[in-house]
Amino acid sequence: MKKRKTDNLFDNLPCCARDFIELVIKKMRYRKKVRVDVMAEFVAHFEDELRDCKTDEEKQQRSQQLIEEFGDVKLLATLLRRAKKRCRPLWRTIIARTFQTIGVLILCFIFYCVYISTGQPTVRINYVEEMTRLNRPVADESLNAAVLYQKVIDIYEEPPQIKSEESLRAKSLLKLIRNKGVDDLTVKEITALRQWISNNVDAIDFFKQASDKPYCWWNKTDPNNPPLINILFPEMAPMKNIARVINWHAKLQAYNGDVEGALDNLLALYKAGQHFKGPRTFVEQLVGRGMQFFAIRSTLEILNNQGVSNQLLKNFQDKLEDMIAKDTYVIDYRAERFFVFDFIQRCYTDNGKGSGHMIPAQLKKSWNMNIPVSWDVKSEDEESFDIRFLAMAVASADRRQISRMLGNAYDNFQKYAYKTPWEIRKDGVDLEMGLRQWPLIKQARYWPICVFLPSVAKINELSYRNKTEGEALVTVIVLLRYKRDKDNYPENLEQLVTSGYLKELPTDPWSDKPLIYKKTKDDFVLYSVGLNFVDDGGVSGTNKKGKVRQWAEDGDAVFWPVQN
Repeated sequence: MKKRKTDNLFDNLPCCARDFIELVIKKMRYRKKVRVDVMAEFVAHFEDELRDCKTDEEKQQRSQQLIEEFGDVKLLATLLRRAKKRCRPLWRTIIARTFQTIGVLILCFIFYCVYISTGQPTVRINYVEEMTRLNRPVADESLNAAVLYQKVIDIYEEPPQIKSEESLRAKSLLKLIRNKGVDDLTVKEITALRQWISNNVDAIDFFKQASDKPYCWWNKTDPNNPPLINILFPEMAPMKNIARVINWHAKLQAYNGDVEGALDNLLALYKAGQHFKGPRTFVEQLVGRGMQFFAIRSTLEILNNQGVSNQLLKNFQDKLEDMIAKDTYVIDYRAERFFVFDFIQRCYTDNGKGSGHMIPAQLKKSWNMNIPVSWDVKSEDEESFDIRFLAMAVASADRRQISRMLGNAYDNFQKYAYKTPWEIRKDGVDLEMGLRQWPLIKQARYWPICVFLPSVAKINELSYRNKTEGEALVTVIVLLRYKRDKDNYPENLEQLVTSGYLKELPTDPWSDKPLIYKKTKDDFVLYSVGLNFVDDGGVSGTNKKGKVRQWAEDGDAVFWPVQN
């Protein structure tokens, strides 16, 4: 029907006029409605010009003349299209430009995605070697405790599975005796514990030999330059359980009357903890602090429950003070910094100017090597898995910006590691760099910062807890010795210093004062104000279940009397 209506327009025009008009309309390449209107205008123009022509021959000649006057068909079509565009409503122009812009942006985005997906990293530094070099101060392997620790790991036997009194299902011995004292163990548990210790006699012996070595480093160098994040340090898990064996071995020794042997084992455990401090991963440093926590806690329990001679106390104090003087409590961020910058060199391109974009494929490889990202990815075979990495790469800031922010962050972390929790609180330092207040756009752009930055406040807290526990143990030993010598406890800790029993007052990192000492009728209380920075009078805090906990969010951290 529309075709017939269009054909009727040309009834009064020669064929040449019709062909010309149709050609012009075709070359306009514009919306159909506009082309129909322009066609009607052309027909009306030709009809007006041909109205005075009497014959078909005159119409043909006049039409040819008009066609020549119009000129080039392509140019005419272009001019007509532009004229119609200028005449269209503003809202229509805005919509058209908007869709054109969106189309261009989508096209640019597609090209950018293809561009970043084809990037390749430039791996220049072997951070595995750098970390090994950092922890290897000497070349003499005979001074390396790691060789003996490896023997310990190789011959270590796991604890047995036994049935508890409450359940018929067998459970690991370690779970059943956790947070128990020797007096709280059942006959079945003590029997299993002694068997576990007996199975690991050689491991315990190698462990004590290793603790006497001055250094410890794991030889993980590889000429193939593997990603540092792929070096998982499998030694740490068995080392924690071996520390538990020695800890329980010492408790049983003291329970059976061999207090000297028990304290020697606990000193070896404390000394071994020093091997895993310094420029190491957070996992290693926390394992080292865990070993020392076992040693300190068990020593306090022995002092509380067993009679220890004055001479034995003095010998133990001298050895412990010597270890504490050589120990390091400040958390070291250098190894963790290596992890971050190895990730950057492997997951970003380098354009030679320190900048570059993230590479989705490399990010995927690093993710599969246990990058600590909280997002839940079900399967790497799913399409959404790869799309997510592409989205993360597109959103990320460039290499220079990420490197600068992470470098500055770790510099600040190391600087603040030398400040006590009280000093940090007093200065109003935000160890999390205000991450929680970042807008979502900034979090998306700098997501590697959010992923890699550790829980600095918690880590620093653990390091100062470790320091405080060691100083508190020395102070307790000195107070017990003083009581034996003077037949009474001192009025204050200053008396211990002036009388030569103690070299210096034990500091409380959660206040600007020493640990708090209070003499009671027959005993004493020694405590830190704890994590809430408030002196609660020596009342311990509790966990959510109402059980007394030394380092609870509320209450004080009480070292003596020993809290059960």
